[in-house]
Amino acid sequence: MDPTTRAAVSLVRCDSYDDAPLRAALAATLEPFGGIAAFVRPGMRVLLKPNLLSAKAPPRAVTTHPHLVEAVAAMVREAGGEPVVGDSPGGAIRGIQRVWDNTLMSEMAARAGLELVNFEASGSTAIDAGPYRFYVARPVLEADLVINLAKLKTHSLTLMTGAVKNVFGVIPGFRKSEMHKLYPKPAPFAAMLVELYRRIAPALSIVDAVVAMEGNGPSSGEPRRIELLAAGTDAVAVDAVLARAIGFRPGQVDTTRIAAQTGAGIGDLDRIDVMGDAAGARIEGFSLPSNLKIRLVPGALARLVAPLVWLRLSIDTDRCTGCAMCFSSCPVKAIVPDGEQYRVVHERCVQCMCCHELCPEKAVGIELSRLARWIS
Repeated sequence: MDPTTRAAVSLVRCDSYDDAPLRAALAATLEPFGGIAAFVRPGMRVLLKPNLLSAKAPPRAVTTHPHLVEAVAAMVREAGGEPVVGDSPGGAIRGIQRVWDNTLMSEMAARAGLELVNFEASGSTAIDAGPYRFYVARPVLEADLVINLAKLKTHSLTLMTGAVKNVFGVIPGFRKSEMHKLYPKPAPFAAMLVELYRRIAPALSIVDAVVAMEGNGPSSGEPRRIELLAAGTDAVAVDAVLARAIGFRPGQVDTTRIAAQTGAGIGDLDRIDVMGDAAGARIEGFSLPSNLKIRLVPGALARLVAPLVWLRLSIDTDRCTGCAMCFSSCPVKAIVPDGEQYRVVHERCVQCMCCHELCPEKAVGIELSRLARWIS
């Protein structure tokens, strides 16, 4: 990428998911790019790709808010496009309809007359990209335009999930578990995500940060109202601006750093023009993942103190309902039945965080050693 190339990101305040203020904030967010009509042409089939990680109600801040999806769909229609909504939720193993219903996407789609596309039932196409083979849901590849509707959350594996991480949902079902198994560690997993993002290349990314998630996300953290919408054509730049806003230092988020290094987008804040009434927003006291500081320990020192600095996943028997979501989603079979509940076999665990990410009861926790707690 030309080192003189710059990116533009729009960051706008939005204090409500109610229709009128949300539509006004969306219009302001997209105005620097020429509005939705700069992307959507009459007759286009436009895939709206929200984050529908699991079957959680909107107030939990686990998923993109349905009102945001509805508002963008309305704008697409006004521009003459045909919007549809699709994703491959991590919790689809228990039924995609349950995810649609609990996230209120079903209710929204019925009200707005929108088609909900089931990626699991739509088939996939293999795409080879260097060392990677991606199986991408066909509706993504068949759409004339993809609009990425991400949710801003912390993430215990990738530290943050925003616009780039949201493209992982174009891979259906158990194919995602396969990628976790192949690339369980943060940096290789992030490199895979960056290459997938490069291949999907959404035309526009809009991030729902009206209510974000802080702490040990992407599902076990806590909702945090920060009242922002972000948008841009470069998802890497959008993530870089949001990462700064919630307290990450430059280079800490692997997807942004690797994408910038490989030319998949612009991550250097000095090369990003931030516009909008929240351009300088900084969120005080935003809680970042508990394992962040452990990952900052230099490699040589980390190896030296490894026996004393560790984290591991454990299942809280008081919270566990025996739903088997962790058991079904573990790519290395490190979770086994224990009576009517489950436990982690630590010798097998690769710490891909799938169980922590998908547990509907927040029963999968992160345990830190005493020294790790001190570092954190």
